Amino acid sequence: MNDLEIRPVTSSDRDVVFSLLKDAALWLRANGIDYWQSWLDPSDAHVRWINKGLESGEFFLVESNGSCIGCFRLQFSDEMFWGTRTEPAGYVHSMTIARSLAGQGIGRLLLATIEARLRADGKRYLRLDCGSSVVGLRRYYESCGFRAVGETSVAGEALTLYEKPIAATT
Repeated sequence: MNDLEIRPVTSSDRDVVFSLLKDAALWLRANGIDYWQSWLDPSDAHVRWINKGLESGEFFLVESNGSCIGCFRLQFSDEMFWGTRTEPAGYVHSMTIARSLAGQGIGRLLLATIEARLRADGKRYLRLDCGSSVVGLRRYYESCGFRAVGETSVAGEALTLYEKPIAATT
């Protein structure tokens, strides 16, 4: 599946974003992984965080053949998770792909697509975080070329910070 289309989320897509996040949380629960469970019944703080990202144009839908298959949030600063950083970077949050498409390499393709966009915009790093206890997800990001560069805690959750240098085009 190499035909990914990425488009900004519109106000009419709000429920789609929440549905994708909830579906991912249900899949994680069904697989015995205690992560993202807050998306099953998001708190007011989580809803505000999503709404802020929607209002600022940071959320994107991922489509293939006219069907929505995922979403992500892309920020160009992320003090909540990363503190103040001066290096030009993109920060990915809430990335999810429909679980029915798991194992098809779509997540890797999406990360590569985001990286290419950031490279074109002159960014030097692609950064993200994940639960420190979610070993499988950590291995996945490491297999995609990310390296752990620190730890943080947000809302009582231990998180590992990952970054991937973006090579300049020659």
